[in-house]
Amino acid sequence: MQIVNILLYSLAITLDIIGSCTTILLFFIMFLRRSVVKRDKVNYLLAINSYLAYFIGSPLFLEMFIRSIYGQLHPNSSFNGWSCSFKGYALYINGSVYYLSFLLQSIYRLCRIKYRTRAAFQSFRLYTILTISQWLLAAILLLPSYFLGDFRYLPENYHCQLAPTDLRGSLLGLSLMFLIPFVLTLICYFYTMYYVRTQTAALIMINRYRNIHRDMIILSRLIILFVSITGVGIPHVLIPIVYTITGYFSPWLIPFAWLLTLFLLTAANIIQIFLNPNLRRICTQAPRINRVIRLNPIVHQ
Repeated sequence: MQIVNILLYSLAITLDIIGSCTTILLFFIMFLRRSVVKRDKVNYLLAINSYLAYFIGSPLFLEMFIRSIYGQLHPNSSFNGWSCSFKGYALYINGSVYYLSFLLQSIYRLCRIKYRTRAAFQSFRLYTILTISQWLLAAILLLPSYFLGDFRYLPENYHCQLAPTDLRGSLLGLSLMFLIPFVLTLICYFYTMYYVRTQTAALIMINRYRNIHRDMIILSRLIILFVSITGVGIPHVLIPIVYTITGYFSPWLIPFAWLLTLFLLTAANIIQIFLNPNLRRICTQAPRINRVIRLNPIVHQ
């Protein structure tokens, strides 16, 4: 069983490194092409929001998996303590921000479609404030789980997380982290769809339909990606439910759940580059080079 756990954690480390390298490469490209980014700052701010959440959470993943491998090799080790539970709390905050970033993008698309003439609803300053506020919101949402002691040390896995044998703690924490932004994002999306369908004729008359159609395509792609990565939370929900019903639990289920989580997050990091037209533009299109041709003056003798 130790070999299986070590293998699963090692694969998770590999995926975490791939996801981190993808994020660093994207940030580097954006820095090189910052002149393009400045032309549409709000779109790029919201596009990299989820990448930033992943990038900050990546060292926490890495430290957790390395510690787990060390514990498998040294069974008498223990990493229990307040710092362990706080690291678990911080890791889930990053997960909550990751999902809130999709909610923020759906709100922005709604404002672009319904409130296109109101510049305040589409300002860079507003979404900078909202981006910072989502971190505070995520920390506040998960505070009940932290103070209730739901981030527990798992002695057979050597790290802290929502205990898979505690159905109440797992469902509460995952609902606060995942369910709230998930439901609000879908509500925002379906309301935007409803608005476009009921206002199509009026939008065509004022020549706004083409731009709105583009925004809807982007929003639809983001929702498809968002729904796809809901698989991140499925094993973390199913394990406590199955344990409560059957009483069955095996330590290898924990690294398997985290491996699936890292696989979906890493895949989302890569896929999002091709789904988001702004990210695709700076990553796939070669920068334009303005050539200056010097003409030598003709000297008549």
